[in-house]
Amino acid sequence: MAGVCGAPAWAATSEAGADEHRPSRTPGIYKSAVGNSVVFRSCSPSSFAGGRTRIFEGKGSIVIRQDSRQLLSLRDPPSSGLLERLLALRNLGPASGDYRLVQDILKSELNLWKEKPQCATAVLRDLGKNRLPNVATLVLSVMLDCNVEVDVVHYAVTINACAKAGQWQRALSLLSIMPNMRVMPSQISYGAAISACGKSSQWQAALQILSVMQGMLVVPDTISWNAAISACEKGGQWQLALSILSGMPDPDDISYNAAISACEKGCQWQMALRILSEMHVMRVVPDVISFNAAISACEKGGEWKMALALLGGMPAKKVMPDLTTCNAALSACEKGSQWQLALSILEKAPDMRVQPDVISHSATISALSKSGQWALALSALRRLPCVGVRPNTISFNSAISACDRGEQWQLALSLLFQMPQLQLGVLPNTVSYNAAMHACEKDGLWQLVVTLLSLMLETRVAPDLISYNTALSVCKEANHWQLALRLLDQLPSIRLLPNRISFSAATSACGKGGQWHVALNLLSGQSKTGAPDASSYSAVIHACGKRSLWQLALSLLSDMPGVRILPNDFCYNAAISSCENGGWWEVALSLLDDMSETRATPDDISYNAAMATCSKTGQWQLAMILLKTMSQRKLRRSEMSFSEAMGACETGHQWQLALSLLSNMPQIRALGHEIHFSAAISACGKEGQWPLALRLLGSLTEMTPAPNRISFSAAISAFERARQWQLVLGMLNKMPHMRAAPNDITYNAAMSACEREGLWQLTLALLLHMDVAHVRSDATSFSAAIGACEKVGRLEQTLRLLHNMQAATDSDWEICLLDDP
Repeated sequence: MAGVCGAPAWAATSEAGADEHRPSRTPGIYKSAVGNSVVFRSCSPSSFAGGRTRIFEGKGSIVIRQDSRQLLSLRDPPSSGLLERLLALRNLGPASGDYRLVQDILKSELNLWKEKPQCATAVLRDLGKNRLPNVATLVLSVMLDCNVEVDVVHYAVTINACAKAGQWQRALSLLSIMPNMRVMPSQISYGAAISACGKSSQWQAALQILSVMQGMLVVPDTISWNAAISACEKGGQWQLALSILSGMPDPDDISYNAAISACEKGCQWQMALRILSEMHVMRVVPDVISFNAAISACEKGGEWKMALALLGGMPAKKVMPDLTTCNAALSACEKGSQWQLALSILEKAPDMRVQPDVISHSATISALSKSGQWALALSALRRLPCVGVRPNTISFNSAISACDRGEQWQLALSLLFQMPQLQLGVLPNTVSYNAAMHACEKDGLWQLVVTLLSLMLETRVAPDLISYNTALSVCKEANHWQLALRLLDQLPSIRLLPNRISFSAATSACGKGGQWHVALNLLSGQSKTGAPDASSYSAVIHACGKRSLWQLALSLLSDMPGVRILPNDFCYNAAISSCENGGWWEVALSLLDDMSETRATPDDISYNAAMATCSKTGQWQLAMILLKTMSQRKLRRSEMSFSEAMGACETGHQWQLALSLLSNMPQIRALGHEIHFSAAISACGKEGQWPLALRLLGSLTEMTPAPNRISFSAAISAFERARQWQLVLGMLNKMPHMRAAPNDITYNAAMSACEREGLWQLTLALLLHMDVAHVRSDATSFSAAIGACEKVGRLEQTLRLLHNMQAATDSDWEICLLDDP
């Protein structure tokens, strides 16, 4: 008994080369390894003659057929009372392994078993069917202790019971003690042990048993080879599976099917098809399992055309598709986004005598989802009860994902909340919530995303990193940097480690919120826990640029190669934009050149940012060169591009170029915007070209949208420089009718025009009108009025204005005008 129940002499091998585990075709000596290697001890080569018993591997079990005295009596069921008492041991938990309990149950049957050992075989067989290998092992121990003959069939059936229960270590322990019990391992016992290892994905142990089997002069039969191939298939070792298949003397359909399944798991669809075609050459008829494995291999490889070709060719091979076939084909269509073909297969399934199940319909809904057919996906989900199929969580998840892709966040939420209310036993899981949250994130609905995340925690649905990253992303877009930081801090408390996406979203949220120091701290913290990505750097560079910290922005950009991060377009664009506030056009152009020398490709944003820097410093020649370069590189010259170039011309007093740019805009399909007209008007005004400015403003009034406050301000400034005070007042009166309310700049320009002409009454009237129009007057306003009064010697009015100017800091003040002289 101690030998049977003791520690197993076998263990799974650690990682080793494929050649070490490939079974030898010739008898050899097995050497025990060290550490986690498989160890088998046997006394001598087996003298078992394979003519008495054969073992076959069926679906999920080992079927033993005998030509000995046990053959007929295996059909006799054991005593029902005995079997019921043994099966009842499963309810005792750990006590089911009590040797004395088993001995007490068997003591009345042992004498019968001595005469009829086949009765013991029947009991062991039924224990195996009920997955009680521990009880079966104890039965063997009792038999040995009570001198009941234990033969190779008893061991094989018990080892098979271990295989069904997934207890491969116990199976190998039984195999290792057989020689000590004077029962030599045979094809039956070896095959059962290999099968036990295979079902537990212990491919190393299975291959070493096969090697030892040959070393013990026991010739492996087809069943043993097949079990070894199946072990490699379950372990994902498709190369070893094919190696075993090529060395088999007489492979059958089971051999080929296992090899094709191994290729399927290894995503080797070409090899799977090659083996399927080889079956015809070897005169092995492929069955539905062969085709199913090959179609699944094509599905995993994304080869939906080959999968459907195999499905269509099955009738010609006289093989009828089954439900597994249709589901594999539907999954291939789903991965290939072939929703029309998926619907066609689903519709034709009854013609193939196949009744689609929930897996079939879920795959079809998923195909519709991936193709953006959200309306059809919802229709397919609603139709499930009509065809007698109960939707499951996967069905709902596919439909919610369809709504997400179709930007139908309301429908996505409706499906999510309907799941527990339909009384179908379908509850939303993490995938359900993630799809609904992503749908809300696309529309920037940060409140709903955060609410769904909180609801997951309340309903004990464990959020994953995707859930939190979605919430962090929507906080970034909504400029809620404080909330983003709180979410990031929550991750360790729920045993989730933030990844690059998490840090990048939180960093970007802080950057957009102007919290450059917080963003910089996150970047430093991320460098300690894991390498940050280019997105995190670009967010911090952008934040520094917005705060005019261009030196820090450029320093971060230069640090990136040192931490093995290649700056991307966003990093360079953010750095170039940061140069604008400081007017560092040389640095901006240098960065633009650096982009061409790296993998970063300058885009329209890069050039626009560089032109903005040139515009601020009056580098109109460089701005024009950059605009021309954009055309040469076939980059889109947007309204922003022309606006920056015209701004540079305005600063550089190049009104002719500004007008030329404005006239060329319709040629590039960019309708002249009021901003561009305003820049052109301002450029003309600075050079005294007030008639052109007036004409441009007149052209703008005929366009849509109408001129705005900026356009009128530019025109009034132009007229003021040209001493056209009548036009100034006319424009000022026209602004309210064009829905462009005058502001302090507009009033100041008008007052300055009147002041230059000594029109002190009009100047004071405009100052008074500012108060009526609720436009706050400033020092410039009072200076113009005081200057106008001084020119005509109105000393008293000047003193009153000076007094009111001092009181302008208060919220209320009043201008006192004297009567006309």
